[in-house]
Amino acid sequence: MTDSHTGGAPLILVVEDDKGVRDLMDTVLTSEGFDVRSARDGLEGLLKLRMLKPAALVLDIMMPDVGGLRVLDELAEEHADVPVIVVTGKPQAAAECRKRLGDENVFDKPFDLGEFIGRMHEVAGLSPGPRSGVDPEMEPTDGTSE
Repeated sequence: MTDSHTGGAPLILVVEDDKGVRDLMDTVLTSEGFDVRSARDGLEGLLKLRMLKPAALVLDIMMPDVGGLRVLDELAEEHADVPVIVVTGKPQAAAECRKRLGDENVFDKPFDLGEFIGRMHEVAGLSPGPRSGVDPEMEPTDGTSE
């Protein structure tokens, strides 16, 4: 898979340091018809954001080096048109993000995949499709397993 986007399905950039959560989001969002790219941390996420111009961004907050709040600051300055869905396992970070983005765009880990997918469809402008192969019992964790 390359990092260039040629059109078609809406491109979602997932910025998440927990590989298990990143892989889960890739599987779930791809099965929903999205084109998914990922970044392991905020710095990589900012670089890919500039290159890819995604339809939406899924962002973890607590990451090494460049954290999610810094990415949100950069987004506000340079990419205010890109919708952001925040996923976090930290209540204080979630509260700060809710102030900036509203309740509907912040998901506390573990979160309901159905609600997350529904919100992704809303912000990225893709009509909901079948959830082929996605186990509804799969839930992202708070990342403490790594």
